[in-house]
Amino acid sequence: MILAIGAGITLVLLLASGNARRKLSSAIPPAMRPMYADDELEGNHLERLMTWGVVLTLFFAIFLPAYWLREPIRAQDKQEGLFARDYSSGEALYAANCTECHGADARGGAALSPYGSDAWPAPNLLNIVSRYEDSRVVTDIRDHIETTLHRGRPGTPMPTWGTNYGGPMTDFQIEAITDWLLVNQEGDATEASPAVNAETGEAVSGEDLYQQNCARCHGTELQGIVGPSLIGVTDRHSDETILGILQNGISIQPGNIMPPWQEAYMYPDSRFDDDALSRIIDYLHEAQPSTLPDDALQYQTPGVGEPVEQPAGDEAEADAEADSDSDSTEV
Repeated sequence: MILAIGAGITLVLLLASGNARRKLSSAIPPAMRPMYADDELEGNHLERLMTWGVVLTLFFAIFLPAYWLREPIRAQDKQEGLFARDYSSGEALYAANCTECHGADARGGAALSPYGSDAWPAPNLLNIVSRYEDSRVVTDIRDHIETTLHRGRPGTPMPTWGTNYGGPMTDFQIEAITDWLLVNQEGDATEASPAVNAETGEAVSGEDLYQQNCARCHGTELQGIVGPSLIGVTDRHSDETILGILQNGISIQPGNIMPPWQEAYMYPDSRFDDDALSRIIDYLHEAQPSTLPDDALQYQTPGVGEPVEQPAGDEAEADAEADSDSDSTEV
């Protein structure tokens, strides 16, 4: 701004000087106008040019450093203004699009499961930074949030939001939501572990852990829904391999990702330690049918199974009594 003002003043002065000379000689044809005499050319005219040279040199020597010193402050003010705009926009976008599942305060909620009437847990969004602080998988929190918003989470109620992936939001809108989330982060990601019964303090069984966390994708009877069938998985893989997949996740196919359950997909690391994941593996052994299908040892394509409706209330009790009677008869 200062540089532009100085340049403008210099231009005005030069034009004014030129106009004055043109008015004096406008009546004389250009070819007949006298030029400076040698004395004037090497005297007054030369001194005038040198004076202007000194003035411009002083101007650039003083005002350019002053402008340069001011530039970081100006850039910071501009950045803060843009951030304030994005923050306000992000808050409005979150309120309009995310509160239904993640809650008005962004501390988590529930969404309708695509595989039945059960609620699907929507994670707390205010502890993402602390949740992934020591993650081996997620190293750039901002990129992780923006990628999740752009692409969604296949196999879950989290939809695709980015226009490049068929969603309704532009890159700027997703950046605005990310800014709002990052500004509102809270330091503590500690939550009660689902692997331990809060009332008794006893470890939750592997079956319960599976049904609470894995059945929505792999089916209540291991038949596979959005994830592959787990029938025969203990024959296809060693326990060490299954534990590694549970710990670190795996890319099943493009756009379909098995999340890392020990690397804080939705929860802090302490919620699913090796002991809890091992109980799930033990249940997978127990739940295998006595006779495996012919293709059980081959890789199972995700999404080929169908959800199994769970009997509710009296029907469940009737089934349990029938199973009990059957067991007694067999004995």
